[in-house]
Amino acid sequence: MFRKLSWKQLVVFLLLFATATGWFYNNSFADNEKLYFKLDKGLFYLRQVYETIVRNYVDEVDPEGLSKSAIRGIVEELDPYTVFFEDKGNERLRMITKGKYGGLGMEIGKRNNQITVISPIDNTPAKRARIQAGDVIIEIDGQSTENMTLEEASRKLRGKVGTQVTIKIKRPGVEKPFTLTLTRAEINLKDVSFADFIEPGTVLIRLNSFSDKAGRELRQAIRNLQQKGTIERVIFDLRGNPGGLLASAVDVANVFLPKGELVVSTKGVHEKEAKYFTQDEPLLPDVPLVVLVNNGSASASEIVAGAIQDLDRGIIMGTPTFGKGLVQKVFPVDQLNDAYLKITTAKYYIPSGRCIQKEDYKKNKEVFLDLKDSTEFNQKIDYQTRNGRIVHGGGGIKPDIEIKTPKADHFLMALWSGGHFFQFAVDYLAKHPELREQKTFELTDEIIESFKQYLAEKDLQFDIEGETELKDFLKIADEQHYDPEITDLVKVAISKLDNEKKKEFTKNLPRIKEYLEAEFAEKLFGSTGRMRAVFKHDRLVKEALKLLNDPTEYNQILAKK
Repeated sequence: MFRKLSWKQLVVFLLLFATATGWFYNNSFADNEKLYFKLDKGLFYLRQVYETIVRNYVDEVDPEGLSKSAIRGIVEELDPYTVFFEDKGNERLRMITKGKYGGLGMEIGKRNNQITVISPIDNTPAKRARIQAGDVIIEIDGQSTENMTLEEASRKLRGKVGTQVTIKIKRPGVEKPFTLTLTRAEINLKDVSFADFIEPGTVLIRLNSFSDKAGRELRQAIRNLQQKGTIERVIFDLRGNPGGLLASAVDVANVFLPKGELVVSTKGVHEKEAKYFTQDEPLLPDVPLVVLVNNGSASASEIVAGAIQDLDRGIIMGTPTFGKGLVQKVFPVDQLNDAYLKITTAKYYIPSGRCIQKEDYKKNKEVFLDLKDSTEFNQKIDYQTRNGRIVHGGGGIKPDIEIKTPKADHFLMALWSGGHFFQFAVDYLAKHPELREQKTFELTDEIIESFKQYLAEKDLQFDIEGETELKDFLKIADEQHYDPEITDLVKVAISKLDNEKKKEFTKNLPRIKEYLEAEFAEKLFGSTGRMRAVFKHDRLVKEALKLLNDPTEYNQILAKK
């Protein structure tokens, strides 16, 4: 029997919730009777609905569960980033803020509807136990993973440092499954996933996230590189980086920006403006810099890229960023039971004064008193960088040089979505274990031919460009009883497209080689090996190198005098 909450207790709870979200602020009742009335009316509705359901619903209702559902319903009406969550052991918070968790140290995913190891992380229990990419985890602590979601499997593999977990593995090339009992350790997720010279004087640094150690990791990576040679040019890769901590964004920007420089400011209806400045002398204050971004670069990534652009410290290259310029704070609702609210409280403004947030973040416009976001999303308003270049706010950071990534065609997408590059590399290495003993890898013609044969055996199904539209037309023609001569022509066209499909492998061979090389490099040399192989063929990296080796064009773009 669950303890039922009185309406008075519910009102207290809702008032506390309202306080946490900032409804009660600096004499708001005295200043705004209308707001007070709306709040009082809203609480009345909530109380009446809650009490009526608990007392009259056909089945017995759990008051706590109903309250949580109400909370989730409220936050879902606001924006995508305001959420209520329960985090037993604060595991989620530690991963976001510290880049750490208790576990085995391996990336897992779903392949053929099975929990599969994508890549073990270096210096972790998984790596030390010689777990390999492609290993299928069929049991965790005696429980079958057959119908387990990826989230459920991850949760079972993680846990308190020092505790043990037993997993049963099915490995390609090994006849019988085998069992391993591993002790969980503290896994440190790297913010800097790659840092090395890619040509004399030029380094490429890739930052994956912004935990509280991002700035320290970046500085250490640069110091390590400086011991290997002189850094004359930098490519800083923020593509796909979803962001993280605001303080870490400022710390990372400080690697390139002078001490005392404004990086970002935040302000909201209930929050006073706060300004964040660099605190230390930069490690790389003046070397030519290109920052790579794409639609997956968000939040803290956009702060760094935007500050570098606004202050004309470097050139931004790639595609427009995501446009996430909202600040979230985590408020405890019930610390004893690890219940929290992550609430959007302010917006980011980069040095030029522009906001990087996309306009369409508000979900349900009925819950907002004011929909007029002034000039923040007006693309016609000109802002200026330090050197006088024109930039615009709203919708993320627009690169100084926009270069679109080549779009994969239907054939390549079918290879990717079907996991064929991954599975072929796993199977091939199982048949050729001697490759694991080599210090280098060469993609031979024999491997290419084996991959072609592998695809033939899989009977790969895909629609070539235009085929879907032709098939849709046939359905319409059948429903509308079009002249058979018309449908016959379309059927002939579809038949001829089948012949075109046979040419897809040869047409896409250069990119197939790139993807296979990267897949084998990861299986043999880890994530660093994969990135080294990817960067070798990366169009943006090539364009960045070209620009960095042309000082005249570089300075012209930045309007340097």
